[in-house]
Amino acid sequence: MNRLLSTLLAAMALAIPAETISAAPFVDANISSRFIIRGEQAVLDLVMPGDADLDAMPQIPEVEKLDVRPLGMGAQRRYSQGRRMELVVPYVISSYTAGNYTIPSIEVDFNGEKRRTPPIDLRVIDEKELKMYKASIGGRDVLYSAAFHAIKGTPFVGEKQPVEIKLYFPADQQVEDWGIPEFERDGLSTWRFQPQPRLGRASLLARNYYAVSYPSTMSTNREGASTLGAATVRLQTIQRSPENFGRAVYQPLTVNVPAIQFDSKPLPPGAPEGFENAIGQFEIGVNVSETNLREGDPVSMDMTVTGIGNLDTMKPPAPLSADGWKLYDASATERGEERREMWGQVEYRQFMRPLRLQQSVPPFRLVYFDPAKEAYETVLSEAIPLTVMPSTNAGPLASAPQAAAIPIEEMTDILSIVNPAAGLLGDRKPLPLWLWQILPGLGVAALLFVIFKQRLAPRMKKDPDEIARRREWRELERTPDQNGVFYRSVGHFVERWLGDRQDPVIMEVLSKRDDVCFRQDRAEAKLERGERQRVLGALRRLALPLVAFFFALSTLSGQAQQEDPAKLYSEGRYSEAAKGWLDSGPFEQLSADTLFNIGNAAYRMGSPGEAALYYRRALAKDAQHPEARQNLRFLERKFGSITITRPDYQHMISRLPLEFWKNCVWASLWIIAIGILIFPATRPGAGVRLASIIGFVVAPLLAGAGALGWYYFPDDARFAPAAQQVVVVADTSVVRTDAARSAPRVIDAPAGSLCRLLTTSGGWAYVAFTNESRGWVPLVDIEHLVPETKPAPPKLRPVQGSEGNA
Repeated sequence: MNRLLSTLLAAMALAIPAETISAAPFVDANISSRFIIRGEQAVLDLVMPGDADLDAMPQIPEVEKLDVRPLGMGAQRRYSQGRRMELVVPYVISSYTAGNYTIPSIEVDFNGEKRRTPPIDLRVIDEKELKMYKASIGGRDVLYSAAFHAIKGTPFVGEKQPVEIKLYFPADQQVEDWGIPEFERDGLSTWRFQPQPRLGRASLLARNYYAVSYPSTMSTNREGASTLGAATVRLQTIQRSPENFGRAVYQPLTVNVPAIQFDSKPLPPGAPEGFENAIGQFEIGVNVSETNLREGDPVSMDMTVTGIGNLDTMKPPAPLSADGWKLYDASATERGEERREMWGQVEYRQFMRPLRLQQSVPPFRLVYFDPAKEAYETVLSEAIPLTVMPSTNAGPLASAPQAAAIPIEEMTDILSIVNPAAGLLGDRKPLPLWLWQILPGLGVAALLFVIFKQRLAPRMKKDPDEIARRREWRELERTPDQNGVFYRSVGHFVERWLGDRQDPVIMEVLSKRDDVCFRQDRAEAKLERGERQRVLGALRRLALPLVAFFFALSTLSGQAQQEDPAKLYSEGRYSEAAKGWLDSGPFEQLSADTLFNIGNAAYRMGSPGEAALYYRRALAKDAQHPEARQNLRFLERKFGSITITRPDYQHMISRLPLEFWKNCVWASLWIIAIGILIFPATRPGAGVRLASIIGFVVAPLLAGAGALGWYYFPDDARFAPAAQQVVVVADTSVVRTDAARSAPRVIDAPAGSLCRLLTTSGGWAYVAFTNESRGWVPLVDIEHLVPETKPAPPKLRPVQGSEGNA
């Protein structure tokens, strides 16, 4: 039933007639002013890229009572304000009849393509309606006119329309700077007003005036009354000073612009399903880069909305039927200064994953309100056929965009732990690839050995007195349990090694020795075991403090036996297993296998973000760890993580370690150095010189290959230093424009996304993602790749960590 519905909707999309706006890209049409008085001229420029070649001069549609004539010698090439070459076709517009006019879309043919300009609304004003104001400057009174102008006085709520401050100022006054208006507003949104670089001319009161336009756009935010203004514009005029022999001086003049009132009306009732406050005239286009997929692979789509209206606040189009699809939030491309214009386009990137076999991408729908027709309109994209093959794996399907054109594993689960008994790095440290470079340093090592032997070795020999004291102590511990023999041996040990100590224990032992050894009956008596241990323990603390310390330490270490983490993992006790591996030694000494096992435990316990974190930490220890790299790819594909995309050749280069490419460069330098030294060290014609010549040929090739491999080796540190890299550990972290939960949303960062920490503020962090998006995320949603202290074991996190933790 759902497939039948999708087919019918696609047919409806093809049957809908074309809208007012053409699907072809717009040609910029810049008009110097949309509000002119009778007889005043405005300039309309059709702007194309600098490399464009016109196939034919554009034909301007006739507009009754509006005169549109070409200006100059036709098409002209010039530099824009941004120093970019443009091809411009100028026209002059004027009229002697007051009223509102619309210049229809103009078709422009260049470079074999047909494009159109957006329609342009303008108003011709009767000069009698202008209010003149008086100002005093340089001892003279001048008359000027300044007012806000808008196409509609009763717009719909949210409707975007052009507005303008129009200033008429006497042409006999010299103005250095026309200023930036400062204005008030109530109940509406508007961009900044700034003067047009091209000044117009007009005739008022039989005098010549400058016509200065300050264009912008606005939209009301509520029903009923709203106000734009009042405003002030500070002009910088140049006056001649009679007191200073006519020297020019700067004199400011503040021009007051009265407010303009709007009476906004609500949108009519009966909005269709899917209406998201899009107001204007729009068309949509959808493009899918890859249509041959396997079930579980994501679909990447580029959507473009073109038209006139509130593009800067528009939400992306949605599919007619999302049944059988997993949709991810669409991300919009950042727009620049073109947001100030009435027309343009906005681009979205949409990812969606089929949950079952699909035959096509469903049509996407955009519902908007057309103020010109005062009716709701719906535009649909065409259904795009897909070839989706069934997955060969059971279990949950993988998701999110393919990172590149390289083949990806058809995995539905992570790889299991490889080395359950993985411990510290000291247990299986690989042989360094640069070990061969020790040979040139053997001479330095020999000198260091001589210095060590002469100066440090004598200091490291054991003290003979210490050796003798420990030997006699062992003999003391083996003495028989008779009072006389034991205390005689104890007294001998004390007098030799502790005779200079004034300790109550020593005095007690010597007094006991004198009392026992000089009485026959007591000397032959058997010594009590408790007394023997008490005396030996007291003397041990005085004579052998280090022995007692290591004895206690070994006792504690024997008591600290832990359960085997691999056994805990096999029993499903993933949290305890991760803690066991993490506590198996100092974090800096944990091997890549151990960190990989912790990542697996984190994934099994339902924390994919921390799993990706520990896979990355394993790769930081061992960049060639294949299991960690494969599991990380699986997680990034399944959850759509934002990460670094790499071309195919970088994956080929990474099959050899970075040290290999570095050593190629060093080897070439050694070959050149040895080859140079061979010539002065050998006679002419020696055979070894031929080998040096061969080395001179091979060394540059080896150096070039090593340098290229070294330079293009995939290194995340080029995106950000390891100390600044952080990983999103929450299931989904909402990235916002400011450090507050009420701030607008930028994107949703899935678990495992890699980003760069720029700064922190309170409980928030300002981060940059690999796709050039930036924003604020809660600190609890991210973890450093290189921890500043020993990290806590992975834990199960809420499904929406960022919303709840912020």
